[in-house]
Amino acid sequence: MNKRMGLNEALDLIPDGAGVAVSGFMLMAVPRELYVGIGKRFQETGHPCNLTVMHAAGNGNNKDQGIYDMSYEGLITRYITGHFANNARLIELTNANKVASYNFPQGVIAHMYRAAAAGKPGEITRIGLNTFCDPRIQGGKMNEAAKEDLVELIDVLGEEFLLYKMPKLDIGLIRGTTADENGNITMEEEGAPIDALDVALAVKAMGGKVIAQVKNCVSGASIDRAQVVIPGNLVDAVVVCEDPLENHRQTPGSYYNPVLSGHYKLDGVGFSELPFDERKVIARRAALELSPNSIVNLGIGIPEGVAAVAAEEGAGDQLTLTIESGLVGGVPTGGQDFGCAVNAWAALPMTSQFDYYNGGNLDLTCLGFAEVDSAGNVNVSRFGTRIAGCGGLVDISQSTHTVVFCGTMTAGGLKEKIEDGKLVIVQEGKKVKFKKSVEQITFSAEFSKKHDQRVLFITERCVFQVTDEGLELSEVAPGIDIGKDILPYMEFTPIIPENVPLMDARLFTEAPMGLDKILAQRKVV
Repeated sequence: MNKRMGLNEALDLIPDGAGVAVSGFMLMAVPRELYVGIGKRFQETGHPCNLTVMHAAGNGNNKDQGIYDMSYEGLITRYITGHFANNARLIELTNANKVASYNFPQGVIAHMYRAAAAGKPGEITRIGLNTFCDPRIQGGKMNEAAKEDLVELIDVLGEEFLLYKMPKLDIGLIRGTTADENGNITMEEEGAPIDALDVALAVKAMGGKVIAQVKNCVSGASIDRAQVVIPGNLVDAVVVCEDPLENHRQTPGSYYNPVLSGHYKLDGVGFSELPFDERKVIARRAALELSPNSIVNLGIGIPEGVAAVAAEEGAGDQLTLTIESGLVGGVPTGGQDFGCAVNAWAALPMTSQFDYYNGGNLDLTCLGFAEVDSAGNVNVSRFGTRIAGCGGLVDISQSTHTVVFCGTMTAGGLKEKIEDGKLVIVQEGKKVKFKKSVEQITFSAEFSKKHDQRVLFITERCVFQVTDEGLELSEVAPGIDIGKDILPYMEFTPIIPENVPLMDARLFTEAPMGLDKILAQRKVV
């Protein structure tokens, strides 16, 4: 049976009111030509309409490609996502209550697919307890239009869990590299397999149809069985992309780079040395939380500097980096190639990566923060009409014993310098990050205390830790006055011990800290 179809023939399979799950991470495994076709058909005919659209990771180029291409009022009426990926259209529709929007953790959505594939009603997990995903708080609802309760608090053997209810899926839109006439799909040019297989399994288990976008169509007699990621019995239609340069990109920044697909390795790839400034101070202090042979996940921004510091200190071989997209080892790429890695050891399905995270296998995660309250709750997902989404932060932060949030004390015009081993604030930032309350609880201090997590907030001028009594000031930088440089820039007063230790003086000198020796000593112990 030849499953190859033209674009319009494949789109005929999508009925009004369908539940549609799509694969992808940024533009990896994203079937953009299908999205563009759906968007154009809706504008011309008004169909398909009233769709539920569901995806785990940010889907697009963080601007105007991806789910954005089909984000029209009336086309999508319910939206379930891990991350909004700067989709201005859907953010506007969410704020206007013209689409029922839900935000669930990235790993939870990936696991919802797997649950559906096994015929289960949804995903049962601790991930999301005491956060905005908890039905006692918001239930993951992002607006008033989201009236249906999709998350339920349940008891399992005397413990609290959340049940994320799986919506009915009728259509799966996935992407691979090559297909044969039977619908067998390979992914040799993708940076990682992401969740394409899990989407296909979930949709087929619910009686739906799977449409796959590919670059190439070949004879089944020539396809390598070892490369098949999605077998043909899970695929109903294969569409060969007509404009791969525009609609079948490996990442927003790369049409196709074989290094990012793991076919080749590069020598001399590493991390650029960080300039000696307040951001490096933060990254250095976070690096002191490393243990020998650490398995680590680093957020974007300042947390990425932890790997650069380790490399500069001769301790780069003491940490293995992992990415939510499924990459293990190597050097993660940033910017427009975010989600990929050079010289990675392996590329797991995204769902398996979150299995690994949820199992508590990370030694350390370093993440960014935008708002923190007196208890140590963190918001990174919503700020008024600005909606980002939680991404994988909830999954990772609730599964890792040591969680380090990294960021400057204030933002918006902050200027600082380091002189004679002391931090000097030249111009204070206008934005206060330590607030009386956070708009949305993306990270729950209550959950962290219940599970004995070690939680630190590392800034350039001080360090806080979460305690049973609240957020405690645990270290202060040399040259910083608590009453002058810290408390005025907080909307609450933290717990302040009688004697607050100074941050390690080595953080504020350009000479190496000796991190390699520190980790070697810890290894001996």
